[in-house]
Amino acid sequence: MHTDVLIIGSGLAGLRAAEAAAREGARVTVVGKGTGASPGVMGFNVAMNPEDHTEIYYEDLLRNGSFINNKKLAKILAEDSVKEVANLEGLGLEFDRKADGSYDAFQPLGSTHPRLVHYKALTGIKSLSLIGEDCRKMGVVFEKRIMITQLLRHDNRIVGAVGINLRDGAFVSYHANAVVLTAGGCGAIYPTTTYPKDIVGDGYAMVYRAGAELVDMEFLQFDPCCFVYPESIKGSPIATTMMKEGAVLRNVHGERFMFKYGEKGENVQKDELARAMAIEIAEGRGTEHKGVYFDATMLPRDMVVVNHSIFYDPALKAGVDLMKEPAEVAPAAHTLMGGVKIDESCKSSLDMLFAAGEAAGGIHGANRIGGSAGAEILTFGARAGKYAALSALAKTPLPEKTVEPLIEKERKADSARRERNQGTSDFAEIHNKIQAAMGENVGIIKNNEGLNKACEALESLESRLGSLAVKNAEQLIDLHKLENMITTGKMLARASLARTESRGVHYRSDFPARQDKEWLKNIVIKRVDGEMKMEALDCK
Repeated sequence: MHTDVLIIGSGLAGLRAAEAAAREGARVTVVGKGTGASPGVMGFNVAMNPEDHTEIYYEDLLRNGSFINNKKLAKILAEDSVKEVANLEGLGLEFDRKADGSYDAFQPLGSTHPRLVHYKALTGIKSLSLIGEDCRKMGVVFEKRIMITQLLRHDNRIVGAVGINLRDGAFVSYHANAVVLTAGGCGAIYPTTTYPKDIVGDGYAMVYRAGAELVDMEFLQFDPCCFVYPESIKGSPIATTMMKEGAVLRNVHGERFMFKYGEKGENVQKDELARAMAIEIAEGRGTEHKGVYFDATMLPRDMVVVNHSIFYDPALKAGVDLMKEPAEVAPAAHTLMGGVKIDESCKSSLDMLFAAGEAAGGIHGANRIGGSAGAEILTFGARAGKYAALSALAKTPLPEKTVEPLIEKERKADSARRERNQGTSDFAEIHNKIQAAMGENVGIIKNNEGLNKACEALESLESRLGSLAVKNAEQLIDLHKLENMITTGKMLARASLARTESRGVHYRSDFPARQDKEWLKNIVIKRVDGEMKMEALDCK
């Protein structure tokens, strides 16, 4: 398939990129496995109300990011996110408002003002519907159930991608004048995650193999309050915004333990909550299911049942009524602050490759304010789509005779994999061991010994991939998935090993202090001659 702009990832960032690219007059194709984590977006952290200001939001972003954010990107998020609210309202989204007409905004942990604007508890779902419909009106082509496995590179330029049709296992290829990567996230390389089980770092692995630079891969945020029981909702989050309204955490003894870790109690950033919860559980003060109690029973019913129905309803269905009993919760792998290193136009270090959403890094620094991921996927999705379209329309496409050999090379590699019908079928075992290595050694609390163990385990598991037999399309997909899990896991582990300090969500028990003198830097990762190279660069 030929297109001006190929967008990899069909969540909100991908749809917003498609919408922006189509408005510039480009032919746009969106490919993706599904909507990813976008249906769970609760709202958008945007400075909309009169007492707030984009400059205050910008300062919040830098403070929460421990001052290693890319300042230009943080400024864009604070300022341009306002336009995204207007865009959605223009499409028909009616954000919840108070009686006086102002936005009924929640105040996430880390924000100095309430600024999480929302539509009931359905913000992500409704936004996907409205932006998707706008894209279809403009002729955007959607290729669903497609797993992109490799980017096509000619010299320093990305010219398309290849992948697998998940419906029938067929090899697919795309020739594009510009590519936008919005397939981010890697939570499912961990045993417990808030994300769908197929979000395993595909995007990071493919851009790494293509030779693009990635940044801040050591900063993975664990959402502190996620169900650990019942099993049917394990990993599902409960909004920490309820803590601003009075919800509290208690250990198995009924103690409101957060005051042991600071005078602010639960009113701290997510990384501090997650770390304290992890300590309580590790030291034996956790519940039967290795969690702590999230108690919202004292809150007004509408606050829980109506405003947070996206969390209340699934819990009730599973047998937990948040209005009547505390929930057992523990931290789960959530948002990665790292990703493709981009400039203000969302361009990567490779020509004609752009990135947005959780696929891009550098915006949030060492930690993220709740709700800012929602604002980011729209803000940078729009920029990536716009600049990818302008670049694609201004640049002469590579001729077919140049691109076809690149596709043929990948087709042969794909065929060779499909012919590997001899060997083991240890897919599930390797998958579980990857998750165990990450969960035990590259989690909330890290140290030199554990990180080295993780690196060794991942290298060992990688060496076993060549012995896996591929007897059907499902196993072919699983092989790609395992490769991506290992590649992404190695980037997280090695970057965490390199940063010999604690900052934001990155906590080293052997280096517990923040070291601004040495570490106001970003770690950049790049594949060079088949090896993973890292460089610490001063923040900009």
